[in-house]
Amino acid sequence: MMTLHSKNILVVLTCLLMTACSTDYENMGKLRSDWAKKQKGDINIVAVSPQRQSNYIKGILLAADEINQQKGKLLGRSLNVQIQVDGNNIDESTPLIRRIISNPKITAVLGHRSSSIAVPASMLYERGQVIFLPPFSTAKKLTGHGFQYVFRMAPSSGIMSRQLASAAKMLGYQNIAILYSRDDLNKEVAFMFENEALRQGVNITKMSSFFEQDDNFRNIIAQLSTEPFDAVFIASGSTPGARMAQQLRDMGVQTPILGTDAFTNANYALTGKEATNSTIVPSIYQAAKKDPITQQFNARYYSKYRELPDYNAAQGYDSVKLLAHAIKLSGSTLTPLISSTLHFMPAWVGVTGLHSYDELGELFGKKYFFQTWREGELHYLPAIHSNYYLERFQSSRKKTVENQSPTDFTDVFSKSMHDDDSKIYMLDLAHDILQFKRLGVILENTIEGKKLADYTLLATLGEQKNIQIVPCEIPFSILSDNEIKKEMLSCYGKLSLSVDVIFLPTKQVVKPSLQHQLNAGLSFFKIPIISLNEKNEDPNVTFVITKRRDVNNASIINFSGLLNNQRVHEFEEKIRGLPDISANLQDLQKMDIPDSSIILISPDTFIQTGVIQ
Repeated sequence: MMTLHSKNILVVLTCLLMTACSTDYENMGKLRSDWAKKQKGDINIVAVSPQRQSNYIKGILLAADEINQQKGKLLGRSLNVQIQVDGNNIDESTPLIRRIISNPKITAVLGHRSSSIAVPASMLYERGQVIFLPPFSTAKKLTGHGFQYVFRMAPSSGIMSRQLASAAKMLGYQNIAILYSRDDLNKEVAFMFENEALRQGVNITKMSSFFEQDDNFRNIIAQLSTEPFDAVFIASGSTPGARMAQQLRDMGVQTPILGTDAFTNANYALTGKEATNSTIVPSIYQAAKKDPITQQFNARYYSKYRELPDYNAAQGYDSVKLLAHAIKLSGSTLTPLISSTLHFMPAWVGVTGLHSYDELGELFGKKYFFQTWREGELHYLPAIHSNYYLERFQSSRKKTVENQSPTDFTDVFSKSMHDDDSKIYMLDLAHDILQFKRLGVILENTIEGKKLADYTLLATLGEQKNIQIVPCEIPFSILSDNEIKKEMLSCYGKLSLSVDVIFLPTKQVVKPSLQHQLNAGLSFFKIPIISLNEKNEDPNVTFVITKRRDVNNASIINFSGLLNNQRVHEFEEKIRGLPDISANLQDLQKMDIPDSSIILISPDTFIQTGVIQ
C-alpha cells in the first residue's frame, strides 16, 4: 500500500518531470558539450551542502587545492569549486538545481545530502547531462532509473542492511526489535534489515513505525515488552533516533542499539548523551586506519584545518579525487565521456575504499565498517564487517573445472584452528581470489630451508587445490650477500617464465633491504607477490593475507556490553582468526588481473607501491 509520504514523493517526481519536459534541458546538455569541446578556462564543479563550512565542503576544497597545486593541474586547467547552500527539501532546492543546469560551464555537482532531495534532483541533472555524485544517498531509487550521469558515492541501503544483519548475528543477537520512522528511506532500510536478519536466522520480535516529529515514543516502546529481545534496530534520522534512545533507556531498555549510518552524525550523541552508549553504527571511513592512503589524507587535512577529518570530509575528498581521475582518463570535460569512463574504468581506491560502477551507476567494492558510541565518542569495532564479504565472495564462486567443491570460508574461519591450518586456508582464499595455478617459492633445499619457506604448507595446498608448486633452490647458508643477490635475480627471472605468483615466506633469510629491492623489480615481469606476514613492511608485495591485525587489547574492549551470550576473550579468539587482506590494486591492474574478485572481497587496506605501511 502506498503511504502518504510515497504519494508526495511521486507527485514531486511527476512535477519535476513535467518541468523537465517543459524546459529545454536537452539543449542545455548540447550547450554543455559545446563549451567542453573548447577546452579552455577553469573546470567548474558545484558543491552543494546545508552549510558552507561543513566538513564535507572542507574535504572537497582540500582535494581541489591538491589538484591545483600539482604540475599540470587537471588537463592543464584549474579546478574551480562553487559552493552552494542546499534547501531543506526538494521544493527549496529546485531553483538552485535549475540555475546549475542552465550554466553550460558546470561539469559536475557534488552534494545534496538527503536522499529526499538527491533522488528527484538526479532526474534533472540527468536531463541536463551534468555528472551527479550525491555523497550520502543510500536510497535504492537513486540508481533505479537507468540514468547515465548519476553515480552513487555511499553503499546502498541494501548493502548497509545486509552488513548490519551479518554483524548482529556475529555479536550473538538472536532476537531483535525494529523501530523505524515513516519515511521511504528508513522504511526501506528497516524492511531490508528484517529480510536479511531472517535469512541469517535472527528472529524479529516486533516491528513498529513512528513519526520523526513526535516527542513521545513511550507507547511504542511499551509494546516491545511482549517478547524478550537482545537488541533494538532503529532506522531514522539522528535527532529522532537520539530521542528514541533516551526514552528506551528511561523505560529500562538497556540492550544494545543498532542504527543506520545516520547515527554516525555527532548530533546523535550530543542529543542523546549517555543514552547513546552501546549504539552500533556503520561508517564508511576509519580515521584511525594505519594504511598510507588514510594517514596521508589525515595529515593533509589536519595541516589545512587543524582538526582530524570525519566521514563527511572523507566523502567530499573522495568525490573530487574520483571525478578528477575520471576526467584525466577521459582527457576531456565532455560529460558523456566522463560518464562512460566512470561506468567502465577499472576500480579506483580512495580514502573511503574501493569505487567501481556498473552501467546503472551502482557502487561496488566500498564497504561499511562498524563503530560504537561510548561517552560521546565513536570507537572502532574490528572484524565484524568481514563475514559479510567472505560470504558474498564465496557465494559468487562457481565450482572449479575439476568439479571440486569450493571451501566454505565463513565456516572454516569461524573455528579455532592450528596456525598451520590457518595459513593453508589463507593461501586457499588467496588462490580463489587471484586464481593462480602455478606458485613459485625460493628456498634452500635443506630441512631447515624448507621449514623457513613454509614448503610443507605449500605442498599441502598444492595437493588439495591442484596447484603446481615450483621451487627455485638457492644455497643461502654458504653464499655471500652479492652471490645471494645474483642467485635471487636468476630465480626471479626463471620463475617469472613459469609461475603465476611468487610466495614470499614470513621468515626471510635475505636481508629486508635486499628483498625489497629485488621485489621492486617483479612488477616488470607482471608477477604478483603474496605474503602471510602480519608484519609485512615491503611496499612491493602485491597481496598480503593474515589473521586480523586490528584485533588487540585496545580494540577488543570496545565490544564490552555489546555481546550476547559470549565472553569478550572468547569473541576475541573467534574474530582474530578471520582474514585481513591488503592488496596493491594498482599493481594487480597492471598485471592484467581482473578486479572482480578484489571488488567482491573488498580488502580493508590497500598497499601503495613504494610506500611502507
